[in-house]
Amino acid sequence: MQSASSPSANQAWDVIIIGGGPAGSTAATTLAKAGRRVLVLEKMKFPRFHVGESLLPYNRQIFDELGVWSKIESAGFMTKRGAQFLMGNGDQKVRLDFSKGSFTAYPQAVQVERSKFDHLLLNHSRDCGAEVREEATVLGHQVHEDRVTLRYRLADGTEQEVSAAFLVDASGLSNFTANRESRREYYAGHKKIAIFGHFENVDMPQGEEFGDILIVRRENSWFWMIPLEASKTSVGLVLDAADFKALNMEPQQAFDDAVRTTRAVGERFKQAVQQTPVHVASDFSYRNDLLVSPRVLRAGDASGFIDPIFSSGVLLAMTSGQQGAQVIHAALAQDRALTPAMRQYEKDTRVRIDLYWEFIENFYKPHFAQLFFQPTTKHRIMCAINAVLAGRTRLPFAVRWRLRLFFFLAWLNKRMAVAERIVVR
Repeated sequence: MQSASSPSANQAWDVIIIGGGPAGSTAATTLAKAGRRVLVLEKMKFPRFHVGESLLPYNRQIFDELGVWSKIESAGFMTKRGAQFLMGNGDQKVRLDFSKGSFTAYPQAVQVERSKFDHLLLNHSRDCGAEVREEATVLGHQVHEDRVTLRYRLADGTEQEVSAAFLVDASGLSNFTANRESRREYYAGHKKIAIFGHFENVDMPQGEEFGDILIVRRENSWFWMIPLEASKTSVGLVLDAADFKALNMEPQQAFDDAVRTTRAVGERFKQAVQQTPVHVASDFSYRNDLLVSPRVLRAGDASGFIDPIFSSGVLLAMTSGQQGAQVIHAALAQDRALTPAMRQYEKDTRVRIDLYWEFIENFYKPHFAQLFFQPTTKHRIMCAINAVLAGRTRLPFAVRWRLRLFFFLAWLNKRMAVAERIVVR
């Protein structure tokens, strides 16, 4: 690995990255390990609280390529071997065991406390040679023919200007550059909010299912239950923003009422003790209509955000951060502001997001849920679903045709009884 030295005050960086979350730190590590001079501007002071604690098995491939797996393994995170999907009334349950999918190469993942996990990734970027400036709020940027300049403010109020050949926007939901260009487009019908917190003594699965994430589907909303430690669980309720408004309740009241009226959750909460106040986050799924332009690339949630029901967020963020860094490294070598590989990055990112969006959009529909919660063993269809929900995004034909068959059957189930008519609630 080449050493990534810091430029002097008047010397441009190769790449400036806005945001030190998983997408930003992955891009920073990838570029620094390639010998590029990288500056990360992160507005928060790490460690900081963040939602999205459940990872997917295919994250492991990126961890290995970044050289960070040994640090993650030593951090003592909870092992995740499967994902369980339950009906809110407790009548139906499906468990995906990642070790038993015939199209899945990685048998397990980890559940992480994001404050600790994100801090670990960002420190790894430092160890690899990237310079990280925390509590640095980006105020504006300008794209020139030969460089990008940014203005930012430090915690003490001082302002500085820096320049680089390329800018990676990994600013997360703040979507910094795209918002300035009015490029955000919302998915119709998916304006949701999440109400969540950490709890002790939630009755979570034991034995071979210890460490499983639980997804509990209600009629028009859902819960996540993610074990972070033996006695510590992240629990969140995701519901339509309009439905929340109609409840006319405070977030804590709405959360408590949903726990009480959802048998599959309430039974696990009999001894639960709330550790933190509930947090509230907007979960408005969106896409940006442009991900690359001369000297600018958007990654992670700044490339688009989708409902977290299948825990795809960190995987998609890190995959885009890694590929984005790779195409920028090549563009620097070619001394070009925009390359075909950058445009291919945009196409690949959209394909990955669309792969999960098809599942998300259909999961809320009863005819899909009736099929999903009564899985068939025929044609290894569930193995194909397992592969995608484990994080495999480059799909062989053997997986693709099985997915198309599954979605066709779900479509057909709306018109005729392909699956038993169960009540979805």
